[in-house]
Amino acid sequence: MTGGRGAGLALLALAGVLFMVAVVSGWSAASGLQGREGTARAVEQAATDFVAAHGTFDYRDPHVYAQRLVPLTSGLLHTALAAAAVDPAALGAERSVTTRIERVSVTALSDDAATAVVTAVQVRRWVDRAAASSDHQQLQETVRQRMTCRLVREDGRWLVAAVHLESVEQVGATGR
Repeated sequence: MTGGRGAGLALLALAGVLFMVAVVSGWSAASGLQGREGTARAVEQAATDFVAAHGTFDYRDPHVYAQRLVPLTSGLLHTALAAAAVDPAALGAERSVTTRIERVSVTALSDDAATAVVTAVQVRRWVDRAAASSDHQQLQETVRQRMTCRLVREDGRWLVAAVHLESVEQVGATGR
């Protein structure tokens, strides 16, 4: 009888150890998911900030455009934006663009790289200098665009390293 009691205690001890392993493993997985969720939110925010800055322009203060974008980027995109100049035609047409982010989703995520897809609505305004009348016609269009951003983690920050315009769809008529 004592042999059966010893085996029963051994099984009970083993069950206790397995239970503790399961608890620790579950806690570890939950902590990992929470950490990953925080990382995904940081990627979403970085992509959102970039697309909002990319889609906001005012001809009255054109130099602010690059100043907003450059710190949000990395690599070749950073270099290209730092060296870019505003198109004089945008200034002459008194172009302005505002952007509202509709949604963002992280489609790939690792420790140091991520991909996010951002859908935004842009309201674009400009003056038609070729209009026959002396009161140049103010034009406006509203478009929905979808952009894919490839991000990298540098010095603890998520930065956009590449961007691809996936689609542009007109959602508002052009005109006054």
